[in-house]
Amino acid sequence: MALFVSFEGGEGSGKTTQLQMLCERLEQSGRRVLPIKEPGTTPLGRHVRELVKGRPWGGQKGGQTISKGAELFLFLAARAELVVKVLRQSSEDGNLVIVADRYADSTVAYQGYGRRLSIAAVEEMNRLATGGVMPHLTILLDCPPEVGLQRVGAVQIALPLDVEEVLTPGRMDEEDSRRFEDEPLEFHRRLRAGYRVMAGNEPERWQVIDATMSIEGVHEQVWRQVEPLLSASAGAAAAQLELHSPTSA
Repeated sequence: MALFVSFEGGEGSGKTTQLQMLCERLEQSGRRVLPIKEPGTTPLGRHVRELVKGRPWGGQKGGQTISKGAELFLFLAARAELVVKVLRQSSEDGNLVIVADRYADSTVAYQGYGRRLSIAAVEEMNRLATGGVMPHLTILLDCPPEVGLQRVGAVQIALPLDVEEVLTPGRMDEEDSRRFEDEPLEFHRRLRAGYRVMAGNEPERWQVIDATMSIEGVHEQVWRQVEPLLSASAGAAAAQLELHSPTSA
């Protein structure tokens, strides 16, 4: 069975960088790698990404933005498509490692803890969208929001004299969007606290890594968690890597 690893964390925690480094090391070790991004891997996912992370409708200031509920359902739709079209079709390849830049846990963190939608309802809808397909290992890159937001050039943590400088180099995604980065600092604090609660509730799946370390230091910690799953005996690996349902809330 394929091994499924996901990266989670707030803005500026380094998920994309660490995913790339892990994929390269896995390939060097002789494993096939399937990197996925949520949303965005499937055609539907890419359309959803344009909707939820793009500019307001019409691309003009003052346009209509997406409501919290609509945002949630769009993410869930993209995830359901990803499970059916990608994850289930790839799960039988024993030499494959699926590495995700965000997955279902992001929805609980961002829409549940961050947006303050019902966490129980979000978790239940997530179970329907994933059909029980969850990562075997989820790596939380834990980073104080003040540090992460400073990395991506978010305005809300800049000193007044630094605002002009921060606006210029800030990280932008492919749609030039800052949908989540520009949320108030309190949103990002709720997000971090929510992630830590989730990791504490499922310690057998989650591993928390200090994302304030050097990039190389974080990568070595990531590899330390992934490598034992690769080197497990064939019998143990078959049991360990079988796609499993999340623990019921």
